[in-house]
Amino acid sequence: MASRFARSISMPVPKAAVSQCLSVRFRNSSAQNRSISLPARLHPLLAQIEDEILEIRSWQSAATVSPEWIAGGLSRIDNLHSSFSDLLQHPQSLDPLRRRGVPLADRLLDDFLRFADAYGAFRSAVISLQHHHSAAHSAVRRRDTVALASAARAQKKTEKEILKLAAYARSIGRSSPLPMPASDVVEAELAGIAKEVAVATASASAAVFSGIAVMAAAASASAAAGSSSSGGMRVPACVVGTLVWRSASFKNRMESERREEEGERWREAALRRMEAVENSIASVEIWSHRVFRRLLNTRVFLLNVRTPFS
Repeated sequence: MASRFARSISMPVPKAAVSQCLSVRFRNSSAQNRSISLPARLHPLLAQIEDEILEIRSWQSAATVSPEWIAGGLSRIDNLHSSFSDLLQHPQSLDPLRRRGVPLADRLLDDFLRFADAYGAFRSAVISLQHHHSAAHSAVRRRDTVALASAARAQKKTEKEILKLAAYARSIGRSSPLPMPASDVVEAELAGIAKEVAVATASASAAVFSGIAVMAAAASASAAAGSSSSGGMRVPACVVGTLVWRSASFKNRMESERREEEGERWREAALRRMEAVENSIASVEIWSHRVFRRLLNTRVFLLNVRTPFS
């Protein structure tokens, strides 16, 4: 899983060049089909959404799986849906959304429900991950290998759940495209941009979900310089080193003291890494809740448009 996010060994490309390249490809594939009869007042909103989709693609192309990268992805998703919400609430967008028998509104309701479900489950998983990581952190600090093994098992299970959510989020972007009604320019334009938003959101969300799972797993692994078997679990050597003085197998006192000192250094390094990851997970939880609320509010707006008060 981690290999997907490996940094390229090629020479770095300036961000401006990446953005320009992405802009040319994106606008050639989507914007070239824009109708010249589209109401002019929608153009600024559409242009803004396209720019934010380009930002998401540029962010994904520079994947480095770090706390800053993950938070940057969530912030870009939030910005994209803020602009998309503005577009949906534009007076010229409301008419096709209100009409009965139009597949656009139903597809949007379905996509936003699935995205909201994914982010609700992701936020719950992140909270669980934060709890398990804190338990592991505490176990390392107390030199408690039993508690550490238990926390590691629970964390591994949560990481697998998050990876499943990544696959689910990715599948949302693979939905079949909406039929484009030739008789309604605004509806056709909204359907096209809605598909682009869904694809970008699905791809970026899957990257964020996978990234936090990989980052949490790497943080635990980076603290280990060896392993010890405990019920089939790998126990970090930093903990083994600090506890090894309890073993009667050491016949040489000086060797035992050297191992204990080395283990203490590993333990302190592990504690620093784990604390940093805890802070990162807390930041991700805040951002994921923000995106979740944004998606939920947009879906509530669509429901109100489809079922106006009498």
